Amino acid sequence: MTSKAQVSAKMTSKNQITIPKSVRQKLGLKENQRVIFEFTPEGEIKVTGEKAAPSFEDFWEQELAIVEETGKFDSGEIFFGEDLGEENIEW
Repeated sequence: MTSKAQVSAKMTSKNQITIPKSVRQKLGLKENQRVIFEFTPEGEIKVTGEKAAPSFEDFWEQELAIVEETGKFDSGEIFFGEDLGEENIEW
């Protein structure tokens, strides 16, 4: 038999809840981070923390690690379609 941990929080008159410290730690929540509530078809609510975008330094650290591992750099070029030329653009 599995036991479930349970933590409660009280809603204020302004419909606000302070997320208990143990829950914040478990979800890895930081100040000003969004909390996501996902409603499942079974009627359960899944609570997660929004993944923060990596910092500029972390982004380039990850990119350099990929380059070192694969020996190539993905330029991430995007094709937007045929160049129509300035004279063919309708404003």
